Amino acid sequence: MPLFIGLPHGVSLPRNLAEPDARHLVSVLARTYQWTGPLFGRAEVEAYLRAQADDPGSLHDPALNTEEWRRVQNTAAWKNLAATARRAVITADVIGQALRQAGLYCAQCDSPIAGPSTANWGLCPTCLNAADIRDLQTRPCPAGDGVSPHRWNSATCTECTMPAPAARPRFTAVATAA
Repeated sequence: MPLFIGLPHGVSLPRNLAEPDARHLVSVLARTYQWTGPLFGRAEVEAYLRAQADDPGSLHDPALNTEEWRRVQNTAAWKNLAATARRAVITADVIGQALRQAGLYCAQCDSPIAGPSTANWGLCPTCLNAADIRDLQTRPCPAGDGVSPHRWNSATCTECTMPAPAARPRFTAVATAA
């Protein structure tokens, strides 16, 4: 009878779950709940070994035996890998970039903003008042993925509806009528 590991919400897994099956389970959970992040395991170490080898065909399959894999797992570098990856994400401000690209924080001053990108174009009212339309037109479209350009149709972006008035270089933000 297999041993079971207790997990939250009454879920249990067999203790002898094979590594490829566990990897697949984590991948399915990540896709289901829209989690993102790197997954480091034996497969990544073996891919690294193959990439570094002069003749990848000379490596055994698997490239690491169980004892070698345990030795890698017991190193300080491996134990610190998740914290190092987390620091790299924080240092690169990836989460902040995602919040700005989603239009939840002002792309200029990082102030929280509300409303759809068609109403604020990724800027808070203060920054929107000071914005030059020509500068906004050269920025990525805030209604897209945050890096793609505007999709102009006549003089309007089909995604964020940004107008392109030639005579008005500045916008004026006004409070919506209640």
